[in-house]
Amino acid sequence: MSLNNITKLFILISIFSFIVSCSKSSSTSSSDSVAYLSGGQGDWVIKIDNLTINQTNFNKDLTASMLYQGANEEQIALAKNDAATKQYYSEVLIRDVLLLKKAEADKFFETEEAKSILNAMIRSLKAQYYLQNLLIEASKSVPDPTPDQAKAFFEQAKPQLAQYGILEYNLQTAPAIAQFYKQTFAQQTVERQITDLKDAAIIERNDAVLGQLGVPPQQVIPQSTNDALLPRATN
Repeated sequence: MSLNNITKLFILISIFSFIVSCSKSSSTSSSDSVAYLSGGQGDWVIKIDNLTINQTNFNKDLTASMLYQGANEEQIALAKNDAATKQYYSEVLIRDVLLLKKAEADKFFETEEAKSILNAMIRSLKAQYYLQNLLIEASKSVPDPTPDQAKAFFEQAKPQLAQYGILEYNLQTAPAIAQFYKQTFAQQTVERQITDLKDAAIIERNDAVLGQLGVPPQQVIPQSTNDALLPRATN
């Protein structure tokens, strides 16, 4: 991952960091929701009024945020040693702390609407975080594709791969195509696990309240991926 891509990654991280910080304020004050950043070992990195964030806590928070986004050890190490990335993340933390302090003063998170929205966000984030880890573990068990398998996958998944700038199969694109291959079959494995969970659970829906099922509102509830054009794993 290039430093430009790492910067883009932090756009998503900043959203996540703010939601997580806010989530703790649903039961505690906003100041408590950033208290875990205070202190740590090493030299100080950021001071915001009476909050001091030292090196270990800064690096720990940076690492956790990148891990949540699926970064690997190499990408994290690169970020920790890049001044532009660390400066950007310091701005994320400063903004979040100041916003939360202002929100606390405004009693923003004490409203029922805010509590309901945060509860929905927290539930979704926890589920997505667990889902991400299931995908990572499943991907580890998928063997690397042979060149023939990778080429066949490329032919079937051209529309999706084109979105990432992969327009042909060659020595340069082969590693990325192999990674997408593993991720695709890992996703299919996890989807089967979710299906098994549904089959084992006792689930009832009150259609009198929900309404009769018609055409799924894809524009409202997007699927994780359109796998109709991707190869199916064989048992």
